[in-house]
Formats: sequence, structure tokens, C-alpha cells
Amino acid sequence: MTRTSRLGRALARHEAGVRFCALFALYTVLGFAAIYAAQGVLVAPLNRHLAWMAEQGLRLFGMHASSSGPTVTMSGFSVEIRSNCNAIYEVGLYAAAVLAYPASLRERLIGTAAGAAVLYVVNLIRILTLLVLGVVQYSWFEVAHLYVWQILFLLVVATCWFGWVSRIRPVA
Repeated sequence: MTRTSRLGRALARHEAGVRFCALFALYTVLGFAAIYAAQGVLVAPLNRHLAWMAEQGLRLFGMHASSSGPTVTMSGFSVEIRSNCNAIYEVGLYAAAVLAYPASLRERLIGTAAGAAVLYVVNLIRILTLLVLGVVQYSWFEVAHLYVWQILFLLVVATCWFGWVSRIRPVA
């Protein structure tokens, strides 16, 4: 038996997994390219919106905060919401995984919207906690920002996807 025929048989046995991986890779590249191309139209307004929402959230809890464009200030501590702080790439990654999965279009659209909403809320909580941490314990801000929340956020993305997959029946 030749090596090529063994590879062909292995691919045939794992066709659904190979198809998912290929579509996931394609949708990820297309999604990230679209996000990159839409920096001025989508990403910059989203960053300003998140800064404003963070200001409103802090005020809701009785804290004095202000926002200007993508920057939020609280008690002399400021953060600027940037492309890697707005969760758009994580939403893109999640959406690519959902859209690549063999489910009905309706299930994929609902799954994408629901997951994006969860990731939006978790990201807003992330921004709020980082702002408060920056004010009360600045020495922990960088660690929390670069490591703790990055890991937590990727776990949330994975949990959203596995949660969605566990609730639907794949289409053959």
C-alpha cells in the first residue's frame, strides 16, 4: 500500500473533521481580513462605544469616570480601548468556529449572535475590572491585562463554543 493511498483513506475517515478545520481556517482568515479592513468603519466606533459603556457602568456603581473617544479615565487612571481590547478578534474566532460547524444556518446564526453577545458582556466586565484594578492596585494592572484576562477570555470563547456545540445536532 502506498503512502498516498493511506493518507487518502485517513482523510476519508476523518472527512467531517478535515472539512471543519478547513472551513474554520478559511472563515478565520476572511473574518480577520474583514475586521482589519473595517478598522475605521467598525473597530474605531466600537472602541469609542466600549469606552462610553465603561464610563456608564462605573457611574452606575457610583464611581466618577469620564470617557473621550476610546479613552476612559477614572481617578487619574486612564486606559485606551484598542483593537486588541475590544474582543472583536475573539468574536471573529468564535464566529468562524460556529459557522464552520455542520449545523443548520439558523442554528449557526443564532449561535453566532448569542456568543457575540456573551463575549461583549464579558469584555465589558473585563474593561471595568481592569479600570478599577488600575486605580486601586496599579501594580497588578499589567499582569491582569496581559495574562489573567487573556487566559480567562479565551476560556470564555471556548466555553461559549463548546456550550453551543453541545446544544445542537450536527447536520450530516
